[in-house]
Amino acid sequence: MLRRDPRRCLTATATAGLLVVDAWFDVTTSQPGPELATAVVMAVCAERPMAALCTVLAVRALPSRTRDKAPDTDGSDLQVNAAT
Repeated sequence: MLRRDPRRCLTATATAGLLVVDAWFDVTTSQPGPELATAVVMAVCAERPMAALCTVLAVRALPSRTRDKAPDTDGSDLQVNAAT
């Protein structure tokens, strides 16, 4: 993130997905009672907020369409080489 590498959005997206899946897996596989309560508290207070933060970071890291605009397909921006 410090280098502003555009690939950071891929890492943030993968991390957010893994956090959500881990929270879901912990809650669904825990035994009823204190173990389930701990899993729910960890999911709600730690894993879901971290996943939300990673999602925000991923969205902000997406390349801008105005900056990375693709060239027009009508050929108006093509340069003609006089030697050919």
